[in-house]
Amino acid sequence: MKKIITLCLIMFTLVCTAACFAQTVYTNDGLKLSVPDEYVDKLLVQTPENNERGTLFSVSEIESIEAAKAAGYTWEGAGWLFSISRVSEERMKELRCSEMSGYIIFAKDTEGRYYVFNHPTDVRLVREDYSDPDALKDWSKLNEWGHSVRETFIAENEGLTAETYGNTELDIAFARMMFMDDTNYTVTTLEYGAQKPNGIKAADYIEPFTHDVVFIPERDAETPDGEYVTLTFPDIDLHFDFFLLDGKENYIRQVWFNGENKLMYRAEFKDESIKAGKVMEDFYHEMVLHNTLGYTPDDMPGTWAEKIAGRGSIEISKGVEEGKYDIKIHWSASAYQMAYWEMTAEATGNGAELRYENGRHSLLTWESEDSMTEEEIYTNGSGTFNLLSTYELTWDDETGHAADDTVFINAGK
Repeated sequence: MKKIITLCLIMFTLVCTAACFAQTVYTNDGLKLSVPDEYVDKLLVQTPENNERGTLFSVSEIESIEAAKAAGYTWEGAGWLFSISRVSEERMKELRCSEMSGYIIFAKDTEGRYYVFNHPTDVRLVREDYSDPDALKDWSKLNEWGHSVRETFIAENEGLTAETYGNTELDIAFARMMFMDDTNYTVTTLEYGAQKPNGIKAADYIEPFTHDVVFIPERDAETPDGEYVTLTFPDIDLHFDFFLLDGKENYIRQVWFNGENKLMYRAEFKDESIKAGKVMEDFYHEMVLHNTLGYTPDDMPGTWAEKIAGRGSIEISKGVEEGKYDIKIHWSASAYQMAYWEMTAEATGNGAELRYENGRHSLLTWESEDSMTEEEIYTNGSGTFNLLSTYELTWDDETGHAADDTVFINAGK
């Protein structure tokens, strides 16, 4: 008899457990979203096809939608709990470069696409009577479940891996240094003063700040003694101090509004051997090495050939006015066409760097040996030229990005 009772209890427990975890599965473009059956009748789950924003699933509370209609509201966001969207790597980078209010990047697939948990930043609950405690209780349960969806979504969809990024001012600053070529910043110590990157790619040095790290605000933390490395963004009146004192290397101070506001962060790296102050100090020393090898703008005149294919060439000559340089660029487009640029650049005072704001770009087409036409593309291009420590030239074409990731080698004076 005891065995029979025990067996019945086990079966009853299994049935109850199965009932508690019963799910309804919604699909879109090969991906699944599971919703507990106890919530299915309370939710509107939409699975739009080929949505322009990449939305795969959008989940809202039915009761709020119906209450909004009954009240005559035309607001389409009533009852919205969350949505899951899929975005490109380019869009992921754009998100990380600004405040991601309402966006949480949480996964990546094998094709390099990213998944975003979108959620409201205000309350979308609508009721005829807000004093009903049960209604508010249901809303809280649905929201609690909604915020747990990310883990189950990754687990039930093959090929997805967790991918998370912070969105503090520090995270945003590092993302802009990595992904936005026109980000204006300097790194400073008492040793050599302020240094600009001048062609050095921040991504090669600040990678430890971009994943497997959390920046935790510590409002009551004391300011460490000793020296620090300062990362400054002059265009937005913001800088960060990375402390070097032994044992305090992971403390970072944010300062803005002319020094009136300050906030201390503590960096927690998954790899505990990484120290924030050390990373910034090494980056700074690379900038110093790059900027103090003795090269000046007067080392730049000559002919520079595109390093890989040799199709493009840059001719730099001294201008009539001191500190100005005349530049012509030819880049073969085909057997009959050539891209052409010309500009006058000025020394910026930051190492061997030239800047221009008057770039003219055209396309030359040969109809015969004696006949050529010129199509003007633009006349107000801007950008910079930098001579690297390797005695190689880079061209940052801010207008047309013609030479992104391209290096030019010296082909003669």
